[in-house]
Amino acid sequence: MNSNLNLVSGIAKYSVSTWMNLFLGFFSVIITTRLLSPEIYGLVSLFFSATSVMIYMLSLGLDGALIRFYNDPPGSDTRNQLLYKNLVLTASVSFFVGVVFAIFIGRSVSNFVFGIPSRLLIGVLFIYTFCQLSLRMLNISFRMSFQTRKYTVQNILSNSLSRILLIFAAFFTASFVGIVSILSIGMLLVLFVYLYFQKKEFYPKDINGHARFSINLKGYGEYFRFALFCAPTYIITYLNTYVNQQLISSVISHYALGIFSSTAMFVHIFSAIKGGFSTYWSAFVYKNYITEQKKITRVHDYLIVLTIAILSIFVFSRDLIYLVIGTDFHHSKSFFSLLLILPTLSFIMETTDKGIALAKKNQINLITHIVSVFANIGLCLLLIKPLGLMGAAIANAVSGIILYSLNTYWGQKYYHSIKSYRKSIVGIILMILILVIPSITLNMIYIVCSVLLLDLITLLAYKKEAYYIIKRFTVFFKTRKNNK
Repeated sequence: MNSNLNLVSGIAKYSVSTWMNLFLGFFSVIITTRLLSPEIYGLVSLFFSATSVMIYMLSLGLDGALIRFYNDPPGSDTRNQLLYKNLVLTASVSFFVGVVFAIFIGRSVSNFVFGIPSRLLIGVLFIYTFCQLSLRMLNISFRMSFQTRKYTVQNILSNSLSRILLIFAAFFTASFVGIVSILSIGMLLVLFVYLYFQKKEFYPKDINGHARFSINLKGYGEYFRFALFCAPTYIITYLNTYVNQQLISSVISHYALGIFSSTAMFVHIFSAIKGGFSTYWSAFVYKNYITEQKKITRVHDYLIVLTIAILSIFVFSRDLIYLVIGTDFHHSKSFFSLLLILPTLSFIMETTDKGIALAKKNQINLITHIVSVFANIGLCLLLIKPLGLMGAAIANAVSGIILYSLNTYWGQKYYHSIKSYRKSIVGIILMILILVIPSITLNMIYIVCSVLLLDLITLLAYKKEAYYIIKRFTVFFKTRKNNK
């Protein structure tokens, strides 16, 4: 029982920052959808989406490799040397590519992505991307060394400042370039602060305590091979979102993109729930996949039950949430739940696809993500013109289902983490149905009745797991209360 409590406690600790970021993100959406027009809101969302893609293009997959090899550094290096080399390599690539782009093709790239020919905008984009990438590397160090408090504080600081600066900029300027410039300067200040406070973690001391500032990559062959397949996978993951937004912007308008992007708030709410779990779970599985396989298989079923309960509450709260959003953005009410299918299945996939990474078969991950993105692009081109934003939402949802199915199949082939495949499939179908219903009808009575029926089916199929979850959470909160 203590091990179960430790698992819940670990997940809860790593969830603090995501819940704080949820609150700040929710507050930010409430304010910015009232201060910014859908057109400017759409451009800011496109900036964030482009940044997410660029982070993983410039990281060369080293962030993914850092997570996998943190407890087993390549060659004879220490963790400090590994982090130091990651920071130096990614900084060098970011600076070189940023300067080349800004000077030679900045205006044309800016015009293609944002519809605004500006070298300054490309420079700002690279600065913001570099800051987020470096902070990610530093954050991974806290995460993988289980420094929970430091990880939480850093996560909240880096994300909260971005939200606060967005609100601040929205109060004083309606200029897109002005807003993202303020964001980039703020993130640069945060990076300088953390480079100072974490200097001991990336000071390149070898196993004998001597400083080694040279970039010696002997023994890094496997590390770079792993990173090579991580990079395209991460790029394609975020490209999936970017493609949706870019096609909406070009086929319909920036205004329509703003309405579509406002639904990111709902995705952020669910991501806050996912964040703490996935952050803790990856480290837990990589460390205990041999000795704790039975526990790992049970967690998949528990997660399905919890997710269905959370999605049900979320769907019931739809109208309440939309009360605080600017009225210009209410057109998204008919398709918001479809956009939750991808992050929901990505959440569950945390418990089904780890076998791919454990078997070091990242090329499979790359292929499945490519298939998913091409499905998204094809369906967007096919459905956006006749169905508008609903077509883009359907494309996003279908690509999520394809990705989950392929990754789960291959993940289970190399490492079994699902106890009953039939039961798992039933749970996934119930989740998808809960999220599809609000797009079939806007009548809240029909929605509530239908979702409650699906919840009843879930209880019948997972009654043992539901009882266990209630019992464990009761014990967990009682233990926390007694400790106080």
